[in-house]
Amino acid sequence: MSATRELAKYALSLTFDDLPADVIHQTKRILLDTLGCAIGGYASETSTIIQQVIKELNGCEEATVIGSGIRTSCLNAALANGAMTRYLDYNDTAFIKEGERYRAGYHPSEVIPPILAVGEKQHISGKETVTAIVTAYDLSLRFLNANTGEEMEKRGWNGDIRGAYVIPAITGRLLGLTETQVENAIGISGSRQAVFGILDAPGEEYTMTKNIRFPSMAYGGILSALLAQKGFTGPTSIIEGPAGFTELVMKGEYDVSKLSDPKLQFTIRDTAIKSVIADFSTHGHLNATLALVREHDIKPEDIDRIRVRASTRCVWHTGNPVKKYPRNKESADHSSYYLTAIAIIDRQLGPGQFSAEKYADPKVHELIEKITLEVDTELDRERNAGIVEIITKQGARYSCRVDYPKGHPLNPMTDEEVIGKFRPMATKHMSASQVDQLIDTIFKLDELDDIGELLSLMVFAYK
Repeated sequence: MSATRELAKYALSLTFDDLPADVIHQTKRILLDTLGCAIGGYASETSTIIQQVIKELNGCEEATVIGSGIRTSCLNAALANGAMTRYLDYNDTAFIKEGERYRAGYHPSEVIPPILAVGEKQHISGKETVTAIVTAYDLSLRFLNANTGEEMEKRGWNGDIRGAYVIPAITGRLLGLTETQVENAIGISGSRQAVFGILDAPGEEYTMTKNIRFPSMAYGGILSALLAQKGFTGPTSIIEGPAGFTELVMKGEYDVSKLSDPKLQFTIRDTAIKSVIADFSTHGHLNATLALVREHDIKPEDIDRIRVRASTRCVWHTGNPVKKYPRNKESADHSSYYLTAIAIIDRQLGPGQFSAEKYADPKVHELIEKITLEVDTELDRERNAGIVEIITKQGARYSCRVDYPKGHPLNPMTDEEVIGKFRPMATKHMSASQVDQLIDTIFKLDELDDIGELLSLMVFAYK
Protein backbone atom coordinates (compact mmCIF):
# COMPACT_ATOMS: atom_id res chain seq x y z
CA MET A 1 0.00 0.00 0.00
CA SER A 2 1.38 3.42 -0.95
CA ALA A 3 1.96 6.11 1.66
CA THR A 4 -0.66 8.25 -0.08
CA ARG A 5 -3.11 5.37 0.28
CA GLU A 6 -2.51 5.39 4.04
CA LEU A 7 -3.31 9.11 4.17
CA ALA A 8 -6.39 8.56 2.03
CA LYS A 9 -7.69 5.70 4.17
CA TYR A 10 -7.48 7.73 7.36
CA ALA A 11 -8.89 10.87 5.75
CA LEU A 12 -12.00 8.98 4.67
CA SER A 13 -12.50 6.66 7.66
CA LEU A 14 -13.25 8.76 10.75
CA THR A 15 -16.88 9.49 11.67
CA PHE A 16 -18.45 11.95 14.10
CA ASP A 17 -19.64 9.04 16.23
CA ASP A 18 -15.99 8.03 16.72
CA LEU A 19 -15.18 11.30 18.48
CA PRO A 20 -15.04 11.53 22.29
CA ALA A 21 -16.99 14.40 23.87
CA ASP A 22 -13.84 16.22 24.99
CA VAL A 23 -12.42 16.12 21.45
CA ILE A 24 -15.61 17.64 20.05
CA HIS A 25 -15.53 20.39 22.66
CA GLN A 26 -11.84 21.12 22.09
CA THR A 27 -12.50 21.37 18.35
CA LYS A 28 -15.14 24.00 18.96
CA ARG A 29 -12.72 25.95 21.18
CA ILE A 30 -10.06 25.77 18.47
CA LEU A 31 -12.53 26.89 15.80
CA LEU A 32 -13.57 29.89 17.90
CA ASP A 33 -9.92 30.80 18.45
CA THR A 34 -9.08 30.40 14.76
CA LEU A 35 -11.97 32.57 13.58
CA GLY A 36 -11.00 35.19 16.14
CA CYS A 37 -7.49 35.26 14.69
CA ALA A 38 -8.96 35.60 11.19
CA ILE A 39 -11.09 38.55 12.29
CA GLY A 40 -8.02 40.06 13.95
CA GLY A 41 -6.09 39.80 10.68
CA TYR A 42 -8.90 41.07 8.46
CA ALA A 43 -7.75 44.71 8.27
CA SER A 44 -4.09 43.89 7.61
CA GLU A 45 -2.36 44.99 4.43
CA THR A 46 -1.81 41.32 3.62
CA SER A 47 -5.57 40.67 3.71
CA THR A 48 -6.43 43.85 1.80
CA ILE A 49 -4.11 43.05 -1.11
CA ILE A 50 -5.36 39.48 -1.45
CA GLN A 51 -8.99 40.60 -1.46
CA GLN A 52 -8.24 43.21 -4.12
CA VAL A 53 -6.84 40.49 -6.36
CA ILE A 54 -9.80 38.20 -5.66
CA LYS A 55 -12.22 40.93 -6.72
CA GLU A 56 -10.32 41.34 -9.98
CA LEU A 57 -10.40 37.59 -10.61
CA ASN A 58 -14.18 37.54 -10.10
CA GLY A 59 -14.41 33.81 -9.28
CA CYS A 60 -17.55 31.70 -9.02
CA GLU A 61 -19.65 32.40 -5.93
CA GLU A 62 -19.39 29.27 -3.79
CA ALA A 63 -17.62 30.36 -0.59
CA THR A 64 -17.37 33.45 1.65
CA VAL A 65 -14.38 35.65 2.41
CA ILE A 66 -14.46 36.47 6.11
CA GLY A 67 -15.26 40.10 6.89
CA SER A 68 -15.97 41.52 3.46
CA GLY A 69 -18.45 38.80 2.55
CA ILE A 70 -17.02 38.55 -0.97
CA ARG A 71 -18.48 35.48 -2.64
CA THR A 72 -15.80 33.69 -4.59
CA SER A 73 -14.40 30.25 -5.38
CA CYS A 74 -13.49 27.91 -2.54
CA LEU A 75 -9.89 28.22 -3.76
CA ASN A 76 -9.84 32.00 -3.35
CA ALA A 77 -11.70 31.89 -0.03
CA ALA A 78 -9.22 29.37 1.37
CA LEU A 79 -6.33 31.63 0.37
CA ALA A 80 -7.85 34.85 1.71
CA ASN A 81 -9.18 33.42 4.97
CA GLY A 82 -6.01 31.43 5.52
CA ALA A 83 -3.86 34.55 5.20
CA MET A 84 -6.06 36.42 7.70
CA THR A 85 -5.81 33.55 10.16
CA ARG A 86 -2.02 33.41 9.95
CA TYR A 87 -1.34 37.16 9.93
CA LEU A 88 -1.30 37.86 13.68
CA ASP A 89 0.66 34.69 14.55
CA TYR A 90 -1.96 34.28 17.29
CA ASN A 91 -3.42 30.96 16.10
CA ASP A 92 -2.78 27.68 17.86
CA THR A 93 0.44 25.68 18.06
CA ALA A 94 1.18 21.97 18.30
CA PHE A 95 4.40 20.03 18.79
CA ILE A 96 6.19 17.00 17.46
CA LYS A 97 7.55 15.08 20.43
CA GLU A 98 10.70 12.98 20.45
CA GLY A 99 10.88 10.99 23.66
CA GLU A 100 10.48 13.50 26.47
CA ARG A 101 11.43 16.59 24.48
CA TYR A 102 9.61 18.71 21.92
CA ARG A 103 11.31 18.68 18.54
CA ALA A 104 9.34 21.07 16.36
CA GLY A 105 6.21 23.19 16.34
CA TYR A 106 3.62 24.16 13.75
CA HIS A 107 0.16 25.76 13.42
CA PRO A 108 -2.41 22.99 12.88
CA SER A 109 -5.38 25.39 12.71
CA GLU A 110 -4.28 26.45 9.24
CA VAL A 111 -6.28 23.45 8.02
CA ILE A 112 -9.50 25.16 9.13
CA PRO A 113 -9.92 27.91 6.45
CA PRO A 114 -9.71 25.42 3.54
CA ILE A 115 -12.09 23.03 5.33
CA LEU A 116 -14.61 25.85 5.78
CA ALA A 117 -14.22 27.03 2.19
CA VAL A 118 -14.74 23.60 0.64
CA GLY A 119 -17.33 22.75 3.29
CA GLU A 120 -19.38 25.81 2.35
CA LYS A 121 -19.24 24.82 -1.32
CA GLN A 122 -20.40 21.31 -0.40
CA HIS A 123 -22.97 22.43 2.21
CA ILE A 124 -21.52 20.07 4.80
CA SER A 125 -22.96 19.83 8.31
CA GLY A 126 -21.47 21.06 11.56
CA LYS A 127 -20.77 17.47 12.58
CA GLU A 128 -18.84 16.79 9.40
CA THR A 129 -16.92 20.05 9.89
CA VAL A 130 -15.83 18.94 13.36
CA THR A 131 -14.84 15.50 12.07
CA ALA A 132 -12.87 16.95 9.15
CA ILE A 133 -10.96 19.30 11.46
CA VAL A 134 -10.07 16.48 13.87
CA THR A 135 -8.96 14.31 10.95
CA ALA A 136 -6.81 17.05 9.43
CA TYR A 137 -5.10 17.69 12.78
CA ASP A 138 -4.20 14.01 13.01
CA LEU A 139 -2.95 13.89 9.42
CA SER A 140 -0.79 16.98 10.01
CA LEU A 141 0.99 15.49 13.01
CA ARG A 142 1.39 12.08 11.37
CA PHE A 143 2.94 13.65 8.29
CA LEU A 144 5.46 15.72 10.29
CA ASN A 145 6.12 13.03 12.89
CA ALA A 146 7.34 10.63 10.20
CA ASN A 147 10.53 12.71 9.97
CA THR A 148 13.32 10.66 11.55
CA GLY A 149 16.13 13.16 11.05
CA GLU A 150 16.76 16.82 11.78
CA GLU A 151 13.96 19.36 11.64
CA MET A 152 12.65 20.29 8.22
CA GLU A 153 13.54 23.97 8.64
CA LYS A 154 17.20 22.97 9.09
CA ARG A 155 17.04 21.12 5.79
CA GLY A 156 16.08 24.31 3.95
CA TRP A 157 12.33 23.62 3.80
CA ASN A 158 9.34 24.73 5.83
CA GLY A 159 6.92 22.40 7.61
CA ASP A 160 3.95 24.06 5.94
CA ILE A 161 4.78 21.80 3.01
CA ARG A 162 2.47 19.37 4.86
CA GLY A 163 -0.47 21.30 3.40
CA ALA A 164 0.34 19.92 -0.04
CA TYR A 165 -0.37 16.41 1.31
CA VAL A 166 -2.96 16.94 4.04
CA ILE A 167 -5.34 19.34 2.27
CA PRO A 168 -5.94 17.25 -0.88
CA ALA A 169 -6.72 14.31 1.42
CA ILE A 170 -9.20 16.22 3.57
CA THR A 171 -10.70 17.96 0.53
CA GLY A 172 -11.20 14.54 -1.00
CA ARG A 173 -13.20 13.59 2.07
CA LEU A 174 -15.41 16.67 1.75
CA LEU A 175 -15.93 16.07 -1.97
CA GLY A 176 -16.79 12.41 -1.45
CA LEU A 177 -13.86 11.04 -3.44
CA THR A 178 -12.74 7.40 -3.45
CA GLU A 179 -9.43 6.30 -1.92
CA THR A 180 -7.93 6.05 -5.41
CA GLN A 181 -9.03 9.57 -6.28
CA VAL A 182 -7.57 10.91 -3.02
CA GLU A 183 -4.29 9.12 -3.76
CA ASN A 184 -4.15 10.87 -7.11
CA ALA A 185 -5.06 14.22 -5.56
CA ILE A 186 -2.14 13.92 -3.12
CA GLY A 187 0.17 12.97 -5.97
CA ILE A 188 -0.94 15.91 -8.09
CA SER A 189 -0.53 18.35 -5.21
CA GLY A 190 2.69 17.04 -3.64
CA SER A 191 4.56 16.75 -6.94
CA ARG A 192 4.21 20.44 -7.78
CA GLN A 193 4.22 22.27 -4.45
CA ALA A 194 6.76 22.99 -1.72
CA VAL A 195 7.68 25.78 0.72
CA PHE A 196 11.26 27.08 0.79
CA GLY A 197 12.87 27.72 4.15
CA ILE A 198 13.65 31.34 3.25
CA LEU A 199 10.09 32.24 4.33
CA ASP A 200 10.97 31.37 7.95
CA ALA A 201 14.76 31.59 8.05
CA PRO A 202 16.36 33.03 11.22
CA GLY A 203 18.70 35.32 9.29
CA GLU A 204 16.04 36.67 6.95
CA GLU A 205 13.66 39.57 7.52
CA TYR A 206 10.14 38.20 7.12
CA THR A 207 7.74 39.34 4.42
CA MET A 208 4.00 39.13 3.74
CA THR A 209 4.55 35.82 1.96
CA LYS A 210 5.01 34.20 5.38
CA ASN A 211 1.24 34.56 5.77
CA ILE A 212 0.41 32.50 2.68
CA ARG A 213 2.83 29.61 3.09
CA PHE A 214 0.15 27.15 4.14
CA PRO A 215 -2.77 28.88 2.36
CA SER A 216 -0.90 28.50 -0.94
CA MET A 217 -0.45 24.78 -0.25
CA ALA A 218 -4.15 24.61 0.59
CA TYR A 219 -5.09 26.38 -2.65
CA GLY A 220 -3.11 23.88 -4.67
CA GLY A 221 -4.39 20.97 -2.59
CA ILE A 222 -8.02 21.88 -3.22
CA LEU A 223 -7.37 22.34 -6.92
CA SER A 224 -5.69 18.93 -7.03
CA ALA A 225 -8.68 17.24 -5.40
CA LEU A 226 -11.05 18.93 -7.85
CA LEU A 227 -8.92 17.65 -10.73
CA ALA A 228 -8.80 14.13 -9.29
CA GLN A 229 -12.59 14.20 -8.97
CA LYS A 230 -12.75 14.52 -12.76
CA GLY A 231 -10.30 11.65 -13.34
CA PHE A 232 -7.00 13.57 -13.45
CA THR A 233 -4.06 11.42 -12.30
CA GLY A 234 -0.91 12.07 -10.33
CA PRO A 235 2.09 10.08 -9.04
CA THR A 236 0.61 8.08 -6.16
CA SER A 237 4.12 7.17 -4.96
CA ILE A 238 4.95 10.87 -4.46
CA ILE A 239 6.06 10.26 -0.87
CA GLU A 240 8.18 7.10 -1.08
CA GLY A 241 8.81 6.84 -4.84
CA PRO A 242 12.01 7.71 -6.76
CA ALA A 243 12.72 11.44 -6.72
CA GLY A 244 9.74 11.88 -4.38
CA PHE A 245 9.29 13.63 -1.03
CA THR A 246 11.29 11.14 1.06
CA GLU A 247 14.27 11.11 -1.27
CA LEU A 248 14.47 14.75 -2.32
CA VAL A 249 13.20 16.69 0.70
CA MET A 250 13.93 14.34 3.59
CA LYS A 251 17.10 12.72 2.16
CA GLY A 252 15.75 9.29 3.06
CA GLU A 253 15.07 10.15 6.71
CA TYR A 254 11.32 9.57 6.68
CA ASP A 255 9.41 6.62 8.14
CA VAL A 256 6.23 6.16 6.10
CA SER A 257 4.91 3.60 8.60
CA LYS A 258 4.26 6.48 11.00
CA LEU A 259 1.62 7.84 8.65
CA SER A 260 -0.70 5.16 10.04
CA ASP A 261 0.41 5.40 13.68
CA PRO A 262 -2.74 4.61 15.72
CA LYS A 263 -1.34 6.46 18.74
CA LEU A 264 -1.57 9.74 16.83
CA GLN A 265 -5.33 10.07 16.98
CA PHE A 266 -7.39 12.92 18.43
CA THR A 267 -4.19 14.97 18.59
CA ILE A 268 -6.25 18.16 18.73
CA ARG A 269 -6.39 17.50 22.49
CA ASP A 270 -2.72 18.49 22.78
CA THR A 271 -2.96 21.76 20.88
CA ALA A 272 -1.76 24.93 22.59
CA ILE A 273 -3.99 28.00 22.30
CA LYS A 274 -1.81 31.10 22.37
CA SER A 275 -2.35 33.59 25.18
CA VAL A 276 0.00 36.20 23.68
CA ILE A 277 1.02 37.08 20.12
CA ALA A 278 4.48 35.64 19.56
CA ASP A 279 6.28 32.59 18.27
CA PHE A 280 5.42 29.92 20.84
CA SER A 281 9.06 29.21 21.68
CA THR A 282 9.14 32.66 23.34
CA HIS A 283 6.04 32.18 25.46
CA GLY A 284 7.91 30.93 28.53
CA HIS A 285 10.16 33.95 28.86
CA LEU A 286 7.38 36.35 27.80
CA ASN A 287 4.96 34.95 30.39
CA ALA A 288 7.76 35.33 32.94
CA THR A 289 8.40 38.94 31.88
CA LEU A 290 4.73 39.87 32.09
CA ALA A 291 4.43 38.24 35.51
CA LEU A 292 7.39 40.21 36.86
CA VAL A 293 6.41 43.66 35.61
CA ARG A 294 2.80 43.23 36.70
CA GLU A 295 3.55 41.76 40.12
CA HIS A 296 6.34 44.17 41.04
CA ASP A 297 5.11 47.21 39.09
CA ILE A 298 8.45 47.50 37.30
CA LYS A 299 8.73 50.64 35.17
CA PRO A 300 10.82 50.66 31.97
CA GLU A 301 12.78 53.72 33.11
CA ASP A 302 13.83 51.93 36.32
CA ILE A 303 15.43 48.97 34.53
CA ASP A 304 19.19 48.60 34.30
CA ARG A 305 19.29 45.31 32.38
CA ILE A 306 17.23 42.26 31.47
CA ARG A 307 18.63 38.76 31.18
CA VAL A 308 16.52 36.30 29.17
CA ARG A 309 17.35 32.59 29.09
CA ALA A 310 15.55 30.36 26.62
CA SER A 311 15.84 27.14 24.66
CA THR A 312 18.34 26.67 21.87
CA ARG A 313 15.57 26.80 19.29
CA CYS A 314 14.07 29.98 20.73
CA VAL A 315 17.36 31.87 20.67
CA TRP A 316 18.24 30.54 17.20
CA HIS A 317 14.82 31.36 15.77
CA THR A 318 13.91 34.65 17.50
CA GLY A 319 17.24 36.12 18.55
CA ASN A 320 18.88 36.65 15.20
CA PRO A 321 20.29 40.19 14.71
CA VAL A 322 18.12 40.80 11.63
CA LYS A 323 15.05 40.62 13.89
CA LYS A 324 16.42 42.67 16.79
CA TYR A 325 14.80 45.89 15.57
CA PRO A 326 11.87 44.66 13.47
CA ARG A 327 10.27 46.84 10.85
CA ASN A 328 7.13 44.82 10.17
CA LYS A 329 4.62 42.61 11.93
CA GLU A 330 5.94 39.41 10.37
CA SER A 331 9.39 39.91 11.96
CA ALA A 332 8.18 41.57 15.17
CA ASP A 333 6.24 38.55 16.40
CA HIS A 334 9.42 36.48 15.98
CA SER A 335 11.78 38.91 17.78
CA SER A 336 12.50 38.04 21.41
CA TYR A 337 14.09 41.46 21.79
CA TYR A 338 11.11 43.44 20.58
CA LEU A 339 8.57 41.21 22.32
CA THR A 340 10.35 41.45 25.67
CA ALA A 341 10.69 45.22 25.43
CA ILE A 342 7.07 45.81 24.45
CA ALA A 343 5.85 43.39 27.13
CA ILE A 344 7.62 45.53 29.72
CA ILE A 345 6.33 48.83 28.31
CA ASP A 346 2.73 47.84 27.52
CA ARG A 347 2.34 44.90 29.95
CA GLN A 348 0.46 42.96 27.30
CA LEU A 349 1.07 41.32 23.92
CA GLY A 350 -2.07 41.49 21.84
CA PRO A 351 -2.97 42.95 18.45
CA GLY A 352 -2.42 46.49 19.74
CA GLN A 353 1.28 45.91 20.38
CA PHE A 354 2.28 45.82 16.72
CA SER A 355 2.53 49.02 14.68
CA ALA A 356 5.06 51.02 12.71
CA GLU A 357 5.10 53.61 15.49
CA LYS A 358 6.06 51.02 18.09
CA TYR A 359 8.76 49.47 15.88
CA ALA A 360 10.39 52.92 15.57
CA ASP A 361 9.81 54.06 19.18
CA PRO A 362 13.12 55.17 20.79
CA LYS A 363 11.89 53.88 24.18
CA VAL A 364 11.50 50.41 22.71
CA HIS A 365 14.97 50.59 21.15
CA GLU A 366 16.48 51.81 24.42
CA LEU A 367 15.00 48.86 26.28
CA ILE A 368 16.09 46.40 23.59
CA GLU A 369 19.68 47.52 24.17
CA LYS A 370 19.38 46.38 27.79
CA ILE A 371 18.32 42.82 26.89
CA THR A 372 20.68 39.86 26.72
CA LEU A 373 19.33 36.65 25.22
CA GLU A 374 21.10 33.43 26.22
CA VAL A 375 20.73 29.75 25.44
CA ASP A 376 19.99 27.55 28.44
CA THR A 377 20.15 23.94 27.24
CA GLU A 378 18.29 22.82 30.37
CA LEU A 379 15.23 24.46 28.82
CA ASP A 380 15.50 22.50 25.56
CA ARG A 381 13.38 19.69 26.93
CA GLU A 382 10.28 21.90 26.99
CA ARG A 383 11.33 24.14 24.08
CA ASN A 384 9.00 26.99 25.11
CA ALA A 385 10.22 27.32 28.71
CA GLY A 386 11.98 30.51 29.75
CA ILE A 387 13.72 32.33 32.60
CA VAL A 388 13.85 36.11 33.01
CA GLU A 389 15.84 38.23 35.44
CA ILE A 390 15.23 41.96 35.64
CA ILE A 391 17.75 44.14 37.51
CA THR A 392 16.72 47.68 38.38
CA LYS A 393 18.89 50.76 38.64
CA GLN A 394 18.23 50.64 42.38
CA GLY A 395 19.87 47.20 42.58
CA ALA A 396 16.71 45.12 43.02
CA ARG A 397 16.64 41.73 41.26
CA TYR A 398 13.48 40.00 40.14
CA SER A 399 13.49 36.55 38.59
CA CYS A 400 10.83 34.21 37.21
CA ARG A 401 10.87 30.86 35.43
CA VAL A 402 7.94 29.54 33.39
CA ASP A 403 8.01 26.01 32.00
CA TYR A 404 4.40 25.80 30.84
CA PRO A 405 3.12 29.19 29.65
CA LYS A 406 -0.58 29.94 29.61
CA GLY A 407 -2.21 28.03 26.77
CA HIS A 408 0.21 25.08 26.88
CA PRO A 409 -1.61 21.71 27.09
CA LEU A 410 -0.29 21.38 30.66
CA ASN A 411 -1.54 24.89 31.49
CA PRO A 412 -4.58 25.25 29.22
CA MET A 413 -6.78 28.27 28.74
CA THR A 414 -10.29 27.91 30.11
CA ASP A 415 -13.34 28.35 27.90
CA GLU A 416 -13.82 31.77 29.47
CA GLU A 417 -10.23 32.73 28.61
CA VAL A 418 -10.60 31.55 25.01
CA ILE A 419 -13.79 33.61 24.69
CA GLY A 420 -11.99 36.51 26.38
CA LYS A 421 -9.29 36.34 23.71
CA PHE A 422 -11.86 36.15 20.90
CA ARG A 423 -14.24 38.89 22.03
CA PRO A 424 -12.01 42.03 21.78
CA MET A 425 -10.88 41.10 18.26
CA ALA A 426 -14.47 40.49 17.15
CA THR A 427 -16.01 43.55 18.79
CA LYS A 428 -13.75 45.81 16.74
CA HIS A 429 -15.94 44.87 13.79
CA MET A 430 -19.20 43.49 15.23
CA SER A 431 -21.85 44.46 17.74
CA ALA A 432 -21.90 42.68 21.10
CA SER A 433 -25.04 40.79 20.10
CA GLN A 434 -23.44 39.60 16.85
CA VAL A 435 -20.41 38.40 18.77
CA ASP A 436 -22.59 36.55 21.27
CA GLN A 437 -24.50 34.88 18.43
CA LEU A 438 -21.27 33.80 16.77
CA ILE A 439 -19.86 32.33 19.98
CA ASP A 440 -23.11 30.50 20.68
CA THR A 441 -23.24 29.11 17.13
CA ILE A 442 -19.70 27.75 17.34
CA PHE A 443 -20.32 25.99 20.64
CA LYS A 444 -23.47 24.45 19.08
CA LEU A 445 -21.68 23.63 15.85
CA ASP A 446 -22.81 20.00 15.79
CA GLU A 447 -26.40 21.22 15.52
CA LEU A 448 -25.83 23.02 12.19
CA ASP A 449 -27.15 21.39 9.03
CA ASP A 450 -25.05 23.61 6.75
CA ILE A 451 -21.72 25.19 7.66
CA GLY A 452 -22.69 28.13 5.46
CA GLU A 453 -24.84 29.32 8.36
CA LEU A 454 -21.67 29.92 10.36
CA LEU A 455 -19.87 31.68 7.51
CA SER A 456 -22.81 34.05 7.05
CA LEU A 457 -22.21 35.27 10.60
CA MET A 458 -18.59 36.10 9.74
CA VAL A 459 -19.52 38.98 7.42
CA PHE A 460 -19.18 42.47 8.90
CA ALA A 461 -17.64 44.81 6.29
CA TYR A 462 -20.03 44.80 3.37
CA LYS A 463 -18.84 45.64 -0.14
